[in-house]
Amino acid sequence: AWVAVGVIANASLITTIGFVLSCTLCYTLAVRGLRLSEGRAGGGVRRTFVDAVTGVLISAPVYWVFTKLLAVNLPGISASGWI
Repeated sequence: AWVAVGVIANASLITTIGFVLSCTLCYTLAVRGLRLSEGRAGGGVRRTFVDAVTGVLISAPVYWVFTKLLAVNLPGISASGWI
C-alpha cells in the first residue's frame, strides 16, 4: 500500500511541487513500504529523514540529466526550473 500511495502521489503532485520533490516523496514512501514488506520496522523520524535526503540525492541529478543533457522538459517548481 505504501508503494502504491507513493506512485499515486508522485503522479498527482509532479506538476504541483515539481519533479524533484514529488520523486523524493515517492522514494520515501516506497522505501517505507518495501521495508515493511520485509517484516522490518518502517522507521522513525530519523529514518524517514535519511530516506528523504537519499531521495533528493537521487532525483536531483536525474532531473538535471534529463533537462540539461537530454533536453527533456520535466516540471519544476521554481522559475529557473531547478527544483
